[in-house]
Amino acid sequence: MMKFHEIKAAVMKLDERDSRRVVLELLPAIWPKIVGDDACLQLLRQLVDEESVRRDREEHLDHI
Repeated sequence: MMKFHEIKAAVMKLDERDSRRVVLELLPAIWPKIVGDDACLQLLRQLVDEESVRRDREEHLDHI
């Protein structure tokens, strides 16, 4: 079994397509197990940079 630091290193080496898959496929799969853990939720909230999201939506016209 891989240790946390090994998993983190492997994820950090992924190309853009595969790192996107981690976000779109892996996080939803584990979400039900972590949603009750306040420490996990706080860390995940830190990943969301509201300014980056706003800029991306403006640049892409919110996918219109």
